[in-house]
Amino acid sequence: MQALVLKEPGCLSLERVEVPDPGPGELLVEVRAAPTCGTDLKAFLRGHPQIPMPGVFGHEYSGVVVAAGPGAPFASGQEVMGVHSAPCQTCFWCENDQENLCQKIMATKVLGSYAQYLKIPAHIARLNLFPKPAEVGFERAALLEPLACVAHGIEMMGVGSNDRVLIIGPGAVGLMFASILRSLGVPAVTVAGRNSQRLAIAEDLGVQAVYLYGLEPKSAEFDIVIECTGREEIWAKSLDYVRRGGKVVLFGGCPAGSTVSFDTRRVHYDQITLMSPFHFGTRAVRQAREWVLDPAVRLDHVLSGDRALEDAESVFRDLQEGIGIKYIFRP
Repeated sequence: MQALVLKEPGCLSLERVEVPDPGPGELLVEVRAAPTCGTDLKAFLRGHPQIPMPGVFGHEYSGVVVAAGPGAPFASGQEVMGVHSAPCQTCFWCENDQENLCQKIMATKVLGSYAQYLKIPAHIARLNLFPKPAEVGFERAALLEPLACVAHGIEMMGVGSNDRVLIIGPGAVGLMFASILRSLGVPAVTVAGRNSQRLAIAEDLGVQAVYLYGLEPKSAEFDIVIECTGREEIWAKSLDYVRRGGKVVLFGGCPAGSTVSFDTRRVHYDQITLMSPFHFGTRAVRQAREWVLDPAVRLDHVLSGDRALEDAESVFRDLQEGIGIKYIFRP
């Protein structure tokens, strides 16, 4: 089968690899939609500690089961949507309602959705793979994984209906946060960024959009600030916009080894809560599935069209330049 392999940062290769055979409880899925992702962009640009190289690339997907191992929960021909990981449900973190921190969740994840076929391990097929209704397109269904990350973040921050929320970074996740918060009835949502086309999309979602460096810190005291850029200087600047007693959600991951400085007086005496949601557990996946199935939740705004695997390098270069938001590969 054809598969997109990340050889090293900045180097992608479309190669022929063996089609995997599903073992007991496992499934072989023909990938129908595989969206690009900010994590994959980071891996392409600089590498990523959770994405080995060289290796088949991609982790968001939806598709059709074409083969099932003994005892697998789905049959050949079923359309499915899922995420690329599942917790063990037996370790310390799983037993303490922190499935996202499961000691095995990263080691047992599946990568390789930028390929014609993807083998789904048994524990993922059992916990985090679902039937795809016919009325839900493969593109929308393939957004389950990033939406699960959003669901985990919203659960952690405990947003209230009257909270004033600032989202810094109008990328795919930032715009998903905006869409979900609006669907939850949060009336005062602002998206700040530098990309005028993405800010226009935010406005179309019914939220306020502002140019980041035109946002005055002293007058912008939000109850919750959600950082979605993964840039150290924006992590530090996020505290400038939150009110006393407010919450700063450091969602965007920075490069390993980077450090950020905060004003300790502000954090302590203004009682600022800092949190950094990572990944998701099964509860967040199920919440995300409800959003995918709800036609009232707007998601199409993050999809920028189809691209071919052969053009993958130019796709990621476009994303690096802020051209488009999420492209769909159809291996």
